[in-house]
This record gives sequence, C-alpha cells and structure tokens, in this order.
Amino acid sequence: MGLDDHAKEITDLLEMEVDDEVRIIGIHGTDGIGKTTVAKAVYDLISSCFDNRSFLAEVRETEQDATGIQFLQTKLIRDILERDRDDPSFGERIEDFLDIFRERKVLIVIDDVEEQSLLHAIVGEQLHWFGPGSRIIVTSENEEILKEYDPEKARTYLVSALDDGQAFELFCKHAFRMQSSIREFDGLANRIVNATEKLPLAVEVVGSFLRGKSIQEWAKMEKSMKERTRSSGKTTVGPEEILDICYRELDQKQKDIFLDIAGFISGVDARIASYMWPNDDLPSSGCILMPLAKTGENNELQMHRLLRCIGKGICKQEESQDPRSRRFCTQDMILKAMNREMGMGNVEALCFDFAAGDFQSMPKIRFLKLDNAKFSGNFAGAFASLRWLCWQRCPPEFDAENLVLRELAILELPWGKITEDWGGWSKIKMEKLKVLNLTGCSDLLFTPDFSGCQDLEILILEGCSRLVKLDPSIRHLKRLVSLNLKSCSRLNSLPVEINGMTALKELFIDGTSVREIPISIGNLKKLEILSGFQCFPLTHLPRSICYLTALSELLLDGAEITKLPSSLGDRLKLRRLSLRNCRYLEELPDSIGKMGSSLEELDISATCISELPSSIRNLESLKVLRMDYSFIRAFPGEIGNLTKLDELHASWCRSLKGAVPRDIKRLHHLSSLTLGHSSISILPSEISALSSLHTLDLLQCNEIEVLPQLPSSLIRLRVSSTRMKSIPILKDLKELEELCLSDEDPKERRPPSEQPMPESNVQHPSRKWFSRLWNLKFLQTQRIDKQSFSIAFPKLRKLELSLSQIIKLKFRPTDIPQLKTLILSSLSLGKAQYIKLQHTKSQWD
Repeated sequence: MGLDDHAKEITDLLEMEVDDEVRIIGIHGTDGIGKTTVAKAVYDLISSCFDNRSFLAEVRETEQDATGIQFLQTKLIRDILERDRDDPSFGERIEDFLDIFRERKVLIVIDDVEEQSLLHAIVGEQLHWFGPGSRIIVTSENEEILKEYDPEKARTYLVSALDDGQAFELFCKHAFRMQSSIREFDGLANRIVNATEKLPLAVEVVGSFLRGKSIQEWAKMEKSMKERTRSSGKTTVGPEEILDICYRELDQKQKDIFLDIAGFISGVDARIASYMWPNDDLPSSGCILMPLAKTGENNELQMHRLLRCIGKGICKQEESQDPRSRRFCTQDMILKAMNREMGMGNVEALCFDFAAGDFQSMPKIRFLKLDNAKFSGNFAGAFASLRWLCWQRCPPEFDAENLVLRELAILELPWGKITEDWGGWSKIKMEKLKVLNLTGCSDLLFTPDFSGCQDLEILILEGCSRLVKLDPSIRHLKRLVSLNLKSCSRLNSLPVEINGMTALKELFIDGTSVREIPISIGNLKKLEILSGFQCFPLTHLPRSICYLTALSELLLDGAEITKLPSSLGDRLKLRRLSLRNCRYLEELPDSIGKMGSSLEELDISATCISELPSSIRNLESLKVLRMDYSFIRAFPGEIGNLTKLDELHASWCRSLKGAVPRDIKRLHHLSSLTLGHSSISILPSEISALSSLHTLDLLQCNEIEVLPQLPSSLIRLRVSSTRMKSIPILKDLKELEELCLSDEDPKERRPPSEQPMPESNVQHPSRKWFSRLWNLKFLQTQRIDKQSFSIAFPKLRKLELSLSQIIKLKFRPTDIPQLKTLILSSLSLGKAQYIKLQHTKSQWD
C-alpha cells in the first residue's frame, strides 16, 4: 500500500464530515515503518480544513528534557493562538486557554509518543479541550496508546511493512530516481531489497546510499548484508544494521558531520546548520549528508530518531574513551555534571554564572547552548573548536575576558537583554562569523557596528521591536546573503548604505514601518526575494527596483502602494507577485505580460483593480491566479492562453459579471475554479472539457439560471442561485465527494436550531424513514416545478440540498455507499423543512 492509500484510509477513519465531535486516531507500527511520514501526508492533505493546526514532532525525545512537557504545551498554545514569535519564556499553562481552544476547530499531530500520561498532558483525558470538528493524530509504537479514550471517538490504524513490489519500487525510487532498476543492477537490487526487513526507513537509506555508486560497491553492500545475517542468525537485516553499515562506509569528515547532526542539529534550518562545517568538508550531493540526513520541505535538517540514537551512542562511546572528545554541550549537561561532582541535588538558578574552568575540560566542544547564563573569568583557550554558540536570554552585563572564538561561525542571542553597547560586541573575537541571530532582542535600538564581522552571510533581527536604525556599517557586509527584519515594528526606513550588500539574495521587511524603499536598492543585482508582508506604511516602490534582474518573489501584501512602476515587467522575471490587500492599488502595468516565461503565481485579491491588462494573456507560465474580493469586472480576454493555469480564484468579486469565456476549455490543467459570491451569469458548455477540474465553487452566484454538463473529474461541486431554473445534469460524476445545491440565498435561511423538525426524524433515523427517500434514476434537466431528485454517486461523502421545489428525493444506499453527512433544508418533503443527518457506515448496514 502506497503513501496516498494510507493517507486516504486514515482520512476516512477521521470522519472529516462529522463537525460536531472531536476525533482522535492512533497510527501505530514498528520503528522505521513510516508512521511519521504517513501522519505528515494526512496533515498536509487536510490541514486547510481547520482554523488552526499544530505538528508536535518527536515528542518522546523532547519529553526527556527537563522542560520537555512545558515546551510541548507552549508550542501547542503558540500554534493555535498563532503566537510563534513570542519570547520562549512565555510559559502560560494550557489550562489557561481552554475557553479559547473550545471555540477553535484544530488539527493536532503528536508524533512519537509512548506514554498515555504525556498524551493527556497535551490534549486532555476526554477530548473536550478543543472545538467541535477538531482532529488529533497520534503516532506511536504502542498500539494501546488510545485505550483510555472513548472508543466511539478513538480509532487506531496499523502501518504494516511493505510487500515485495512496494519495497522494490521504493528502493528504485531512491537508488535510480525511477520506479524500476537499471538492467545491469537488476539482480543485485532484488537481492539487496530481499535482504532487508522491508521497512521504509531501511529501504530508503540503502537505496539512497547506493545511488550513483559502481556495481562493485553494490556487490560490497550485498556482501556486508550477508555477513550481518550470518552473524545475527536472522534471514534479513534490520534498519539498525543497515544504518551501521552505511555509517562505516563514510569518510572521517562525513562521520563528523553525521555525529554533529545526530547530537544537536536535527530540526534546525539546514542553511544555518551548514555553516557548522567548512565548505570543503561538505559532501558534493544536494543534501548535507544523504542518506543519513536530508532537508525537509521547509528547509529543516532532518534525521530519523533511530539514526540519532545510533549517533548519540557513538558519541557516548567516544567520550567514555576520552572525556575531552565531547563535541556538544548544553546548560543542563553542565548542571548535571556539577551536581554529581559537588554532591548536590538539582542546581537551579534564574541566571547561572559559568566560570572559565567549567569548560576547560572540553577543548573539542563544537556546539554550546545556554539559557539565561553569565560568563565570568578568563576564557583564554577555552573554546578553541567552538563553531556554534546559542545563548538565549543573555544578560546585559558581560564580564568574560579573552573570549576568543576564532572558529565561531554561528552566534545566536535570541531574546537577549543586549543593546548596541553590549560588552560582548567588542570583547568577543569572532573573525569567521557567518550567522548572527538576534531574534527578539527588544532592548536593541540600534544595530551594533558590523565592521568587525565582514564575512557575515545571514543576519536575523526578527522581532527586535524597538529597533529604529541599522548602523551604516552594514555597507561592509559584502557577503551578506539574507537580511531578516520581520516584525521590527519601529523601523521606518532602510539606510542608503544597503547598496553595499551586493551579495544579498533575501530581504524581509514584513511587519516593519518602512515607508519607502531607497533608490539604492537597484544595486542589489543578486536579490531574489523582497518580502514586505503587512508592511502597511509602504507607499512607494522606486523605479530602480526594475533593475533587480534576479528577483524571483515580490511580496507586498497589505502595503499602501498606489502604483507599480510602469516598467516592472521589462526586466524582471518574477516567479511570484503577491499584492494581496494592497487596497489602494488600482491597476497593473501593461508590462506585466513580459513576464510570460517566468510568472507562476499572481495574487491581486482585495485590491481596487477592476481590469486586468490585455497583456495578461501572455503569461504562459501562470499556474495560480487569485482575484478574490477585488473589483474585477470581467474575465481577462483570451484566458485560454494561460494553458498552465492550475487554480483560478475569483470569489466575492461582486463586480464580476457576464459569461465565463468559452476558451476556458483550453485550460486542461485547471483543477480549481472558485467564483462564489460573484455576479457571473453563464458557465459555457465548454467547461465539460476541463478534464482536470476537481473543485467548482459557485455558491451565491445568484445570476446563474442553468448549468451545462460538468466535467466527470469533479470532486467538490458547490452551486447556489436564487434564479436557478433547472437542476444541473449530474450524470457521470463518479469522483464526486461533496455536493451542495441550492436555489435560495443562504443568508435567508434560519439557523438549523430554529427549523421545525419532526421528532421522529431528529433522533435515530430508521430504515422506514429512509424507505421514503429510496429508489431512483439519474435526472434529466427540466424546469424546477415540483419535481423529484435522484442521487447515485459512488464516492459521495457529503450532500447538502436546499432546492425548494423538490417534493421527492430518491436514492438507495448502494447508490451512495460512502455518504457520511446529509443536510436537507427547504425541501417540500411533507412537513420536514430541515433535516440534518450525520452517521457512520454501520448505520447504513
């Protein structure tokens, strides 16, 4: 069974159509079977259906830290309340927010949890902490992890090992990047796959490890696997043995990188982590260390828990042989060591004072993480190998002497009490610094003098809420690649010296008070991303922005710009242009059509734009066009030229009138067409040719009188119009999962609780009641005039009908075997004016 199949089955078990109850599902199976991968696939598939969402990864490992449970609860609170930028000292209890949580429909994934007590600490014991419709997904090796929950609300799902065909296909995907093997490797590939336990982790690792290697190296791997089976007495090799074989094949530099990641770096931004190692130490492959580590969708560095356990075990073995070989250290480790040496209980302090002697026994330390700690004394020679210092909430005083960090590449001081006069700026010698992270340093009014760290490549000032000025020395940062000024809310200007940062690729001014971008920005020839999301005071873009020939993303959502440079498209090759909620913007320049070979996403939602330039037809690469809540009056001419368009959104465009152009039939890749709450009156018959269309939303399109035959590919169909004269032809819609049809304005409906409902229909719907609704054939288009309606959709899961002239509804359970939600309102079915049915499959049987 493939990943998509697992995701589909779990989604079915979650009963997404049931909106009045919370559901929880436990995904269980052996380590390395792919539980987290399946959970992530489901999370990505359904996350858009929820108000808020949270993915709590690797809970078992996080719990082992002293503040692990508090950390998990805090992350959950932040995710649901969307407070991700808050100070990590934020430590409110989850119980303090239950009144808010009960009003939210949330999706929560709790990955790798084994203890029921921990699960209860995160989501409660009775699933009553969150709002109706919420869904909770738990991954665990413990198949009884949910045994204390109500069995009506809790489900379990077993992820089993791959079969022979699936294992071989997965192996080929990673070894050859295709679904089958190369002929000369075919025999070896089969034997290697058959020697594994067919767990996805093991198959993926060995396949990735062998990619690009010679047939001799493949034979060597097969031999190693045979030796392991002989020595263990088993017929197959488990993931631990495969991981050990791969590790032993690495050279020493790669082994060091692997141990660094296993010990302390997994889960962080891969770009930042890469500075831990000199460029000549990095493997030439696209990932930092395939197959033992890789980068995720959000550029985070990933390593499976089994791999990290192996790596940490190797580190402990090295330290036992030579205590001076320790490569990473945290404040908790130091405190525990001091407790043991001093015969004390747990040492706790709001601000712990570390002396130089505490680190003299660790000359090879490469990573050090401290929280609210002080340095004091003479540190000469103490940190000869330190590459990464993460010092959270560092105090304003700096008493250390001779803190020479010649190998330091990454300095993180998040939420520190530092200012531009902080003693560390002059006393810490950091000649090789590449990354400086000052997130949340709210006492910082001016940035420090950067002339002493001219090799800096990443500068993060996000959340420095009182920052008002960037020091002019920023012009010396000739190698700076990324400048993050997000949420520096008092920063109202960028210095002209910004033109000196000629290597800059990313500039983030989201949430700042920047009023205008300096003309000198035109010198940043390598700039790829300029993001000004919710930079509300921004009113002007200089013409020099058109000289940024490398610019790929221009994101100005919420800015108060009134005009774009007329030559915007003459030189720029944007991939993404987002102008959402730029409410004073009235037009796009005609030159935008010159981005035809590059522009893939255009968002003009909630702008005052009423007409798209004719050149829009030249955007041959456009995949997503968003115009929701805009003043657009008509579809762009020759829309059929946009042959790669995948999504077209024009909901709540009240001024959008008339017919959808007939040449829409040429949009063979279009999967989503949303026109709800617009004044569109005609949908052409050519729409039936859209073979990829999955979603068609025409809710409250009250000018529509009839609908043509629709494409058989539809999965979601929503149509409501007060002028509907005939019921749409709904034949051959075998993929349909959601159907909403109405001939009234939903605003005029009374809430369900106010509708008169016969008592016999409210309680447990009986077979006798259903018998009045059964029987049927497909209906033909006819004028709505006291008629019957037939239903026969094999995949339909949700049906909502509000057709005032329907007097008879016919269907058999076999016509809609997957139906989970049925909502009927304003039908002339005897006395019943509103009926809502939610059921499980068992109620049909």
